[in-house]
Amino acid sequence: MFSASSSPPPSRSHEKTAYVRAINLNDEEMEFYSVPINHDVSGGEDGSVRVLTPIKAPKVPLHGGFAAVDNKLYCIGGDPPSKYLYKPGAVYRPVRSLYTFDTSCRLPTKSSWKKRSSMHTDRVFPLTVVVYGKIFVFQGIDGPDPGPRPWAEVFDPKSGRWTSLSPPSQLPTGYGLFAVALPDLGKILVGSCEDEFFYIYYVGDGTWERRDHKMVYDIPCNVKPVAVETMLFWFNDCYLYAYDVMDKWSYSGCIKDLVKVVPLESLKPPNVGLFYPTLHHVADNVFSLLCLEYFSGTHQATLLHCVKFSISVQGGEDADLNPTVMSAKAYVIQTPMSILDAVVMSYLGVVDWVDISKLRMFQASLMYNVGEVGVNNTLDDGGSNDA
Repeated sequence: MFSASSSPPPSRSHEKTAYVRAINLNDEEMEFYSVPINHDVSGGEDGSVRVLTPIKAPKVPLHGGFAAVDNKLYCIGGDPPSKYLYKPGAVYRPVRSLYTFDTSCRLPTKSSWKKRSSMHTDRVFPLTVVVYGKIFVFQGIDGPDPGPRPWAEVFDPKSGRWTSLSPPSQLPTGYGLFAVALPDLGKILVGSCEDEFFYIYYVGDGTWERRDHKMVYDIPCNVKPVAVETMLFWFNDCYLYAYDVMDKWSYSGCIKDLVKVVPLESLKPPNVGLFYPTLHHVADNVFSLLCLEYFSGTHQATLLHCVKFSISVQGGEDADLNPTVMSAKAYVIQTPMSILDAVVMSYLGVVDWVDISKLRMFQASLMYNVGEVGVNNTLDDGGSNDA
């Protein structure tokens, strides 16, 4: 259980950076942005906010798996870039490619992405989790002519090899499938919002265990949960939910002051395009939430909100999580974006992209002030400051 006591001050070991994966709606290519979860980068004066510089990735397929190991990003499978974005009725062209990017690279270029050994099968929208420094990949939509293929496989970055995994006796329902790592326990939990059971995969011996659950609140399709010890957490429609896998207790709570720092429409699913607000565990009882605000007016810009909040769970079944906003930051992306998801990387002594000299300040007017919690920013007509 998380106690109600205040969280300790952030230490260097707790500093984390979120790498956000997005599609540029102007050229329909993949881009990546990084923001500090601990909000150590201050904004400018007079309500100005930081402008993020993209990490370009024109050859990286869209809608693939996304993972981080050590200081590297991994993009797995997906749909090759094309001159159109996905539309209802469109046919995906799954690939088995694997691309990596070293975040310690100070001056990245388009060629900074390196291609590594491919998966055994083509996948698009696969689920990816990391345990013991290895990347586990589950499911993915079949191509036009699917053949026998492994339902899951694992990549070892050290050896550069892929290994197929034996599937469980009965596959979980594909719709609403989720996978989350229990890294401290060496386990992976795989389930679906359509099933009343989930599987636990034991990484050490490669076995599956089926468990029935008593979840009061379902994990919606396209919502990615996170795990802390034996508890699952997920965010949906302004509420934080949790489920204790061992005790089979459910929890929920509306995040206090959240709508004061982020517009309500940015918290409703789906946020923009395929993007749902994403939840990440920072440390102890502290979490972060990333969500998107899109401006369709003159600026055609995107505002990326990063909110940090704490929880305190007390009592038994159906207790309130008592989530409360601690701080909030907003960052400008100067093109319209459709953000897919994000991964969080621990501090590794490298320069975060939001800290380097390429950053500029974007002038913003304050919509209203909520004191120490933070501010909600809207773009004014003054444009950006390129100094």
